[in-house]
Amino acid sequence: MKHGSFTQSVKEEITSLEYSNEEYLPLLSGFIKTNGVLSISSKKLILSLQTENAKVAKLIYKALVSVFNVSPHFSYARKMKLDKGVVYHLSLDEKVDEILRVLQIADGFESLTPREILEDKGARFFICGVFLASGSVNSPASNNYHLQMIVSSEEDAKFLIRVLNRFKHEKNMDFKYISRRNKYVVYLKKADQITVFLALINASFAMLEFENSRIEKDYINSENRYQICYNANFQKTIQKANEQIEDIKIIDKKKGLIHLSEKEQKLALARLNNPEAPLSTLVELLKEKNIEISKSGASRIFNKFHDLAISLRLK
Repeated sequence: MKHGSFTQSVKEEITSLEYSNEEYLPLLSGFIKTNGVLSISSKKLILSLQTENAKVAKLIYKALVSVFNVSPHFSYARKMKLDKGVVYHLSLDEKVDEILRVLQIADGFESLTPREILEDKGARFFICGVFLASGSVNSPASNNYHLQMIVSSEEDAKFLIRVLNRFKHEKNMDFKYISRRNKYVVYLKKADQITVFLALINASFAMLEFENSRIEKDYINSENRYQICYNANFQKTIQKANEQIEDIKIIDKKKGLIHLSEKEQKLALARLNNPEAPLSTLVELLKEKNIEISKSGASRIFNKFHDLAISLRLK
């Protein structure tokens, strides 16, 4: 799944839920504070909002009508000629002052901080509103985990993190922010924390999809690491076994295996007959023949073979 489509599925899940007017208030506060643009036309204050998700536009429209009994103007336009994306616009020219005061966003053009509206569970819905306005999250199938929300000022970034930190002790999220192209990005980079955030904003199905995909990817990565280690160890075993076989052949040719002890002879023959076997397998084969020997004991014998082969090569 592409990054954009996963983000859209998260937002569409949030918009599919039912909300009371009490819950709409902080959600609208978060969305409008992050997304809203104020202007004046014909001496009237205009509030403009936009989104690329039709269901988000529908939710915000529904919330404004339900809470404030207004009639937002709705329109849409394609982003570019070659782009299939659509931008949905909502604009209001009635009760704008009242809406901004009630949502504790602004008094006229003076910015406010919505503190009272965020009491109790209001903080959760405020975060939902911010994510719907400017949030995105990489698909869990991608090579890196990343969730972000973009705000317009450092003050807003710090405020958003303070709101998020209300859940830090119980939810284990550690948000950070950076400046990027005159905006501020509040973000998470850890998969387990992104899972917690998705649960926080009530995107339960997206959270399960993210978690399942993450677990599957981690399992595959773990399997790949195991296979790489196994192959490397197997190559080392083969290389070591070949060296031991060469040493045994030198001893047999120049001295004869008959001059070795019984245990050494049996180990030498076991190696010649099992050129790819690890040391532990050779030890088990000898035990089946009632020859007691440990891995460390077998290793010492092979080291003895090596030293003897070196001396025989010099003769």
